[in-house]
Amino acid sequence: MKNSFLTMICCLMPATLITCTDKQSPADIPSSTIFYMDKPAASWYEATPVGNGRLGGMIYGGVKQDTIRTNDDTFWSGEPRDLQRPGAYKCLPEIRRLLLEEKNLEAQKVIDANMLGPWNQNYMPLADILLEWDGDGDVSAYRRELDLNRGVVTITYSRNGVNYKRELFASFPDQAIVMNVSADKKKAIAFTAGLGSQVNHQTKTDGDQVVINGQAPFHTDPNYTGVHSPVYMEGKGMRFEGRLQVKQSDGEMTAAGDRLHVKDASSATLTFVAATSFNGFDKDPYANGRDEKAACEKYISQLKTKEYESLYQSHVADYSSLFGRVSIDLGKSPEASLPINERIANYKPGDDPALTALYFQFGRYLLISASRPGSQPSNLQGIWNQDMQPAWSANWTINCNAEINYWPAEITNLSECHAPMFDMIREASVDGAKTAANLYNSRGWVAHHNLDIWRTTWMVGGTGLYSLFQVGGAWLCQHIWEHYLFTLDKDFLKKNYDLLKNASLFYLDNLQTDKDGYLVTIPSESFENGYVKPNGETGWACVGSAQDMQIVRALFENTMNAAEILDDGAFKEEVAKAYAKLAPMKISPRTGQLQEWNDDWEPSDPASGQVGHGWAFAVGNQITLRGTPELAQAFRKTVEYRRPGYSYNSGSWTGTFPAIYWARFEEPDSVQRVIDRHFDLALHPNLTSLFMGSWQIDGNLGITTAVTEMLLQSHAGEINLLPALPAKYPDGSVTGLRARGGYEVDIFWKGGKLTKAEIKADRTKGDETIPVRYGDIVKSVKLAKGQTVVLDGSLE
Repeated sequence: MKNSFLTMICCLMPATLITCTDKQSPADIPSSTIFYMDKPAASWYEATPVGNGRLGGMIYGGVKQDTIRTNDDTFWSGEPRDLQRPGAYKCLPEIRRLLLEEKNLEAQKVIDANMLGPWNQNYMPLADILLEWDGDGDVSAYRRELDLNRGVVTITYSRNGVNYKRELFASFPDQAIVMNVSADKKKAIAFTAGLGSQVNHQTKTDGDQVVINGQAPFHTDPNYTGVHSPVYMEGKGMRFEGRLQVKQSDGEMTAAGDRLHVKDASSATLTFVAATSFNGFDKDPYANGRDEKAACEKYISQLKTKEYESLYQSHVADYSSLFGRVSIDLGKSPEASLPINERIANYKPGDDPALTALYFQFGRYLLISASRPGSQPSNLQGIWNQDMQPAWSANWTINCNAEINYWPAEITNLSECHAPMFDMIREASVDGAKTAANLYNSRGWVAHHNLDIWRTTWMVGGTGLYSLFQVGGAWLCQHIWEHYLFTLDKDFLKKNYDLLKNASLFYLDNLQTDKDGYLVTIPSESFENGYVKPNGETGWACVGSAQDMQIVRALFENTMNAAEILDDGAFKEEVAKAYAKLAPMKISPRTGQLQEWNDDWEPSDPASGQVGHGWAFAVGNQITLRGTPELAQAFRKTVEYRRPGYSYNSGSWTGTFPAIYWARFEEPDSVQRVIDRHFDLALHPNLTSLFMGSWQIDGNLGITTAVTEMLLQSHAGEINLLPALPAKYPDGSVTGLRARGGYEVDIFWKGGKLTKAEIKADRTKGDETIPVRYGDIVKSVKLAKGQTVVLDGSLE
């Protein structure tokens, strides 16, 4: 049963007066790895995130009432659903005929009437850890700090002559959220601990633990449908259990109802574990779910014999083995002495170069925290969610957002964190094969605009403007090939080759011939963007949008390359025949811009920020600055006209894409303008990325990628050093970045000029020669596997 304690609003600012004193000087603060606030969080967007890939927590850090809002990455509404409609493909001949006859609006009506499906389910909040701290008196020197080097949140403050300290982290080795509380005077700590949840739940105490059991709704609608009542059904819906254990306390502990009371302690360790009944994307989590209680008991029993120091050391060793691979220095900032919320509020272009380095490293921290081997991949909000109906269901939107989340994985040396994405691709291919057969009468597999944990691939509801994105699966496959390019892991490629091959099979069957004799996708749309025809007609359904064809072309190229490596010559030849007939990219004779549609149409809203046909420039490498200069300049004209960096607030994809565009155009001032706008308009007080009122994590992770791309690029067949270094960072260094081909790269510069680069061939197959570029200087460098070459500013 819920009670007043568990339903209290624990995120309110405590009434206790907090004064801010003793701010550190910039010299004392590693400004690219530590940030802090000088007061408890007043909202979720001021809280501090921790995560171990599976469990996430948002730490408020109150001194009277405190909350840690937790999530488990498998806790979703719903259950596996069969959304397949055999024979639905029978509408396609009419749709294709209408589009080829340029009756686009009629085709849209047929698409919306016959091809759409139901909405995704929602990612759920799990449990709230609720703490009440005893004690009166004013608080001074409050500090809530996140140390990115250790992955540890530290809260310190003084009250009535006592110095209090809490250390919190989410441990991957021990699968728990851990908090250690201490004071510098004996018997100074007293608190009450409980658990609550927004879903249906019950709580109780069990010895030194508070236990919560709950159940997700059988169904929830997206927040934008206007339906806000979750549907609970007996015998339906995912279950969960959470356990909060209080241990290693030298005080007195008692239980009362569903709460634990501790008093007269000088220290205590709290550990939170949780498990759900999720048993796979294709199993009913209620009828065929795993035993969440047994799983939770196993987690907690493994902690019983471990002292806090052991938990701490295991966490730091594991976490730092990933985070510590890359260091970055973009300059010192006096602003680093400010609380992060003030630092963000006071941000001005040209100031605070260290904030860019901090943001880069915070992105890496978030990816480590939200995506570890065996977990779900990072969703729209990573792993953190406080809402029963989160923005866009906190699902995996695969027309860009889910992919952007993983752009930093390889280049910032977090290859292991990429693994959950590959698991999701394989799971999606199961339903994707059914969708290919039933909706398109094709072999292979396909996925559209959205995925949830149940991995359904049918088009979602609403309109085909966004749900008709038949290259979602093909884009996901780009991650498989990119992982291979960075790691040269042939075993990985062999294991996942079938995903590339079967994704290609879908297009071999599904591509149609356009009026010029080229193979194209029909029906198609372009990144949720509408067009205006010369006759004034507006619409979205089309024949072979440029983005579709760029993605299909990349899939075919990657599949042919993989087939050659793995000696599948027959399939390579089959793909090559279709590849030769793919519609090429076009430059408008009217405007000189890269055409977004097969026909020379105008965008209906040029300022929308949707510039999908930059995919080949920002994601693939079919357009490069020097390899295809005419296409690159045509796309530059598109970007100048559409100005995507000025759409919305440069959060999420509206900041990521233009920042990447300008980095690959090698125009540093333009990159910096997008980053400045992102910092000015798109940050919550806790450094998470703001987009349309919510946290959308691809903003964090995308700008992390853009910072990397201004320092190092390798997509065009060469290692390009400092291709777009803004003047804001005249002196600096970055170490541990990765380049395609199996290289690790360290870069140092002074006065805006390269001084030294170290390139290590630690994953190459043997002796390799790679072109290395710095500005207009290009040098071919030969390295044996394991060898490191050191170059100066002249590449000698």
